[in-house]
Amino acid sequence: MRSILTVWRGCPRGTQFQSRSPAAGGLSFIVGLLLMIVPAVVVAQHVTTGSLAGQIIDESSNPLPGATVIATSNQGARTTQTDSKGRFLIPHLTPGTYAVQVSLEGYRNIEQNRVIVSLDHRVELHFTLPQGTFEESIEVVATASVVDFATVSTGSGVDSTFLAQIPVGRQLSDALYLAPGVSGSGGAGHANPSISGASGLENQYVVDGVNIGDPRFGGLGVFSSSYGSLGTGVTYEFIETVQVRTGGAEAENAHSTGGMANVITKSGSNQFHGTGFAYASPGSLESDHRMITLAAGNANITQEQSSDLGVSLGGPIASDKAFFFVAVNYQTQTTTMIAPEGYPLASLGEVDRERRYMSYAGKATFNLSGSHRLDLSLFGDPGKGLEGPQSGEALLYPNTAAFSSLNFGGHYQSLRYHGVLTDKWLLEASTARAAHDYSEEPSVDEWQLIDYTGQAPEYSGGMGRYDGDHEGDNLQFQLKSTNVVGRHDIRYGVSYEDVTWDSRFASTGPTHTLRDGVQTGSGVRISGLPDPNFGTVYRISRAGITPVRTSRQKYAAVFAQDKFFINSRLTISAGLRYEQQELIGAANSVTFDDNWAPRLGITWDPSGSGRTKVFASYGLYFARIPNDLALLAFGGGGRVIWADYFDPGLTEPIPDGVEALGTRVHLVTSTGRPAIVAPDAKTTYIQEGVVGFEFEALPQLSLGIQFLYRDMPRVLEDLGTAAAVLYFTGDSADAERFIGNPREGSPSTVLDVGAFEDPVHEYQSLELTAHKRFSGRWSLIGSYRYSKLEGTYEGFYRNDNLQPNPAISSMFDYPTNDPSYTEIGVPVYGFRGDIRYLGELGAGPLPNDRPHQLKLWGSYNVTGALNLGAGLWASSGRPLTPFAADPVLGRAGDIPEAPRGSGIETEDGFMKRTPSDWSFDIHADYQFPLGGGQLVLVVDVFNLFNSQDPINYDQNTEIRPQIDNPDYGQRILYQSPRSVRLGVRFDF
Repeated sequence: MRSILTVWRGCPRGTQFQSRSPAAGGLSFIVGLLLMIVPAVVVAQHVTTGSLAGQIIDESSNPLPGATVIATSNQGARTTQTDSKGRFLIPHLTPGTYAVQVSLEGYRNIEQNRVIVSLDHRVELHFTLPQGTFEESIEVVATASVVDFATVSTGSGVDSTFLAQIPVGRQLSDALYLAPGVSGSGGAGHANPSISGASGLENQYVVDGVNIGDPRFGGLGVFSSSYGSLGTGVTYEFIETVQVRTGGAEAENAHSTGGMANVITKSGSNQFHGTGFAYASPGSLESDHRMITLAAGNANITQEQSSDLGVSLGGPIASDKAFFFVAVNYQTQTTTMIAPEGYPLASLGEVDRERRYMSYAGKATFNLSGSHRLDLSLFGDPGKGLEGPQSGEALLYPNTAAFSSLNFGGHYQSLRYHGVLTDKWLLEASTARAAHDYSEEPSVDEWQLIDYTGQAPEYSGGMGRYDGDHEGDNLQFQLKSTNVVGRHDIRYGVSYEDVTWDSRFASTGPTHTLRDGVQTGSGVRISGLPDPNFGTVYRISRAGITPVRTSRQKYAAVFAQDKFFINSRLTISAGLRYEQQELIGAANSVTFDDNWAPRLGITWDPSGSGRTKVFASYGLYFARIPNDLALLAFGGGGRVIWADYFDPGLTEPIPDGVEALGTRVHLVTSTGRPAIVAPDAKTTYIQEGVVGFEFEALPQLSLGIQFLYRDMPRVLEDLGTAAAVLYFTGDSADAERFIGNPREGSPSTVLDVGAFEDPVHEYQSLELTAHKRFSGRWSLIGSYRYSKLEGTYEGFYRNDNLQPNPAISSMFDYPTNDPSYTEIGVPVYGFRGDIRYLGELGAGPLPNDRPHQLKLWGSYNVTGALNLGAGLWASSGRPLTPFAADPVLGRAGDIPEAPRGSGIETEDGFMKRTPSDWSFDIHADYQFPLGGGQLVLVVDVFNLFNSQDPINYDQNTEIRPQIDNPDYGQRILYQSPRSVRLGVRFDF
């Protein structure tokens, strides 16, 4: 067999590229020119198609030019002819199953059926035509290789058929966890996994070419700082294919220091087809939840249930030319909670938190000719949370004052063009829009007061800080081209993105005027704190002065890459990206440029059969900073760090000089000036290396082994230059807030107290993988990962204190190498912990470190009508570290009391990690004909053996500065209990 390496290869992954400011010279000119050609648009971050390629030879191994190759699917036929070397390419194919026919006068026809084209996969086909009459045909029964020799990327992809045959949740995020290298991310939520050691806010989510990531934080869909991802992105019934890339991306792939999820929704075809479906996970079939009792008070979840129903329809608009697909899906999710015994709201009994979604999708596909295609996609996930306890904390109040309602959702549109201009020139363009919004409406508009003077905090007044109103728009554009020059596939492109995000920050109650005459932007949250001199002192902390803030982001990039097919077994892919990002706030802006990202990949086929692959890659990947940085750091206005009063009505401010709460300074506000950008500030990036081997062990079964290494040589963060003790001595007035790169000795600190250090983030993994397409009645996807994630810096999401603020976390609010913290702060001001444990002294396993992870999902068709599926996953627990509260801002979980992963004393004894968690899930579906269609009955059981080990402990030694946490070391979260999902589906 001739090597597949001599076959033309184009059309690698598409992706999004980022914008350059007007001062960016040539790049600005390119962007401006393209914007005149195509109006405001959204970048297609990944390719949305697959392709067929190969070579046709005669029985003497001579190439056969002029042979006709036809690929036929349920969307019609695509035709091409081989070139002078017998090679052919059919690009831009909708993922699915194709029949391929090859013909040439004087030779017998060749036919191969059931050729599966996957998303972003080039299927290589090689045919030998025997001489004979044109009417004679030979059917090829061999299958195409499942090893994708054209790429060095790691990860996996699954289609809707496999998802329907295994026990998996019905949201997009559930499908992501099937891929190797994907694990839970802690506080960022189930919808935002940790991929290849990154935090949960560093991934890229693309559906039909639209980036559906939250513009402010970077999470999936609409992401709330209080409640995590609220939107569903796109639901299970709309999905055709999901691809998760965990490493090894080529130069055309843009920003992601985590992973990349690329989703293609279903399309219409030449046959009308539709589905009506209904699913329910009733609470009556769920096992009992394990209850938690904490001294500080906590609500418990007693039941979780969900239901959804919907319809979809697809078919031809014009046979072989135009197709449509439409779908709607109504969903409800109900979480039932109960207040702790002895609390006033326990009288309500069980209380529901109900959220409702009305998701929709529509797609139109137009084959303008055999060489030009348009795809129009429209989808969205508007939803609302009915008035009630949006969090368990709302049930700790004496009344329902902390109840609220939510409105949220995203609306997405994309238009994509794929064209074959000549047999050596391909062109792709995309335009789209993503709109996000969410808002929260409290039931009571009063100041919040939390009294910390008793054994447990006591709440009164309103709910305090709430989400307010937020909305954003994301307009992007991309243009890419591919040219074939000899043995080189040269691919290049440009993209531009314009993102706006506006927020109204709010706390319940009226505004308040401080003793210096400054007025807060909304209500305030008051803490009643014990004091030896006055009994109780009332403190405002972290109150905003400017309630409404705006932000804008411009992002552009250009790339060029060359795939050089050196010989029949060896290919080198070399590329370079240039990226630039401008972040604009109401009072300041910054441009990050000089982001040159080289990428290099090598693949070698040791067998020469096209069914083995040794590969290696190296690359730099620059982080794209979400709008939260511009919104908060460049918005101006400042905030109240603390303001102390003798009374809860805030009418008697404590004057400076009076000893209370361990200080004589009783009004500290941050400057209204925006953060200063260090002159040499650069954006975060990672460097990554991958080596691996993959081979086809059996027909349709590939096995692989790969090693991945990542580290983070540079971090962008906000930096506070005053040591913590200086806020208590009154010497913090010269403190500046920088946006820059923390590193040893930079920036300089106030009075030379303390110093900054180099942040460390290092990830290594060894993965074994198995993937079998459905054949011989069974299919499988599995992996085992051994990994290490160590350092001092987690990434965009900080799990220590559940902080979702990319590039402006609390990690560097003070110099990390600061002996004065323990030498002065601990004995004089009652500090706990040691801030040096945030730096090199405390380096160790980071919160998302999971050394061992096993995943197995598979299905087996028993009788044709009966299908059985199963899933097994198991993972090491999370590392445990004791954390004290920030002595200045009062936030729990900020300052370590020991090195990372050193362990804590729990109610189950001393532990360095939480117990390993695991689950075994099963699936069964049975189908039978009904009225010209098929009725399918479905049952899934999750966590069959009802494993409910604790998966987190309270690691906070304090709930506020100098107030011990009575629940330190207690269990605060268990694995979800066994649940059952029932479903019925009618396919026609």
